[in-house]
Amino acid sequence: MKNQSKFSKMIAIDGVVILAAFVLMVIFFSLKADSFLIPDSIRYYINEAVPIFIIIVGLTFVIIAGGIDLSIGAVLGLSAGTSLTVSMWGWPFWMAVIVGVLTGLAFGLLNAVFTTIFKINDFIVTLGTLNIAAGALTVLTDQIQLTGTKDTSFKRISGMNFLGLTSSIWIALIIVVVFELVLLKSPFGRRIFATGIGQVPALISGINTQRSKFGAYLISGGLAGLGGVLLASHLNSVQSGLAGGYELTAIAGAVLGGVSLAGGRGSVWRAIVGALFLTTLNQGLLLMGVDPLIFQIVTGLCILVGVVIDRAVYKFALTFSTQTRESNSQFLRGKRFSL
Repeated sequence: MKNQSKFSKMIAIDGVVILAAFVLMVIFFSLKADSFLIPDSIRYYINEAVPIFIIIVGLTFVIIAGGIDLSIGAVLGLSAGTSLTVSMWGWPFWMAVIVGVLTGLAFGLLNAVFTTIFKINDFIVTLGTLNIAAGALTVLTDQIQLTGTKDTSFKRISGMNFLGLTSSIWIALIIVVVFELVLLKSPFGRRIFATGIGQVPALISGINTQRSKFGAYLISGGLAGLGGVLLASHLNSVQSGLAGGYELTAIAGAVLGGVSLAGGRGSVWRAIVGALFLTTLNQGLLLMGVDPLIFQIVTGLCILVGVVIDRAVYKFALTFSTQTRESNSQFLRGKRFSL
């Protein structure tokens, strides 16, 4: 019983299940693929996944606040296109960064206005902005061949190395740490959680839920813009359809990381672990010679399995917490009675 109690407490801790699954997967692929744990291979696939890590941070804020953002992949691609275009025009690299981030912020503002002020369903709004951004990138790449810039400063934004890691990985790490602290330690983060738990209780508590969701969508858009800049700097070319499907991977990673699609529960670091799980899974399957065409199927299955496991663990945690409180209460009553 004591061992069962310890196991129950451990399972009830947020993030333990996905971390355990990640460790088991790493062990499995390290045994099946000789090159899986080579440092260069690890750095490569993590560096390739940096844009997903960045957009999942903003998506986490939106989902915890009770919303959804389907446009982040397309916005990331368009931001990559606008920033590279500006760099190809000969503008300074910092102007290219500003233009890319502003592109993302513009779509974040558009999502925020339509969902919070005009009260339109966020699924419909972000589906619309997804198509707008994807269409705008198609038009842009049809008019201008975005085959690369000669500005070495722009290419170095994501390519500089420090302590064995690229600058894009360091930027992603800083973003994760900063926004995790904002979410868990700041009044704004607490308002985000309160908004996702229930808008009526939040309003009764004096929290402006629409303002909280407004801020969440701005963060999501701005980070999608920054992710686009890093992607353009890394690839030094942009084509129509770039980053298409990134939103699916980000949502899947968030769900696997325990971010509840019902809102009110989750964290940035767990969402990152979920995204890292998916990128590591894809890399392991690739090294084992599995057809890349099935990766999207695997991602979809991960969403379904992740939702089922998340709900099961959450119910288990609630049951265990209730049983613990009841047993403690009975113990205390017994103590009072004996006295």
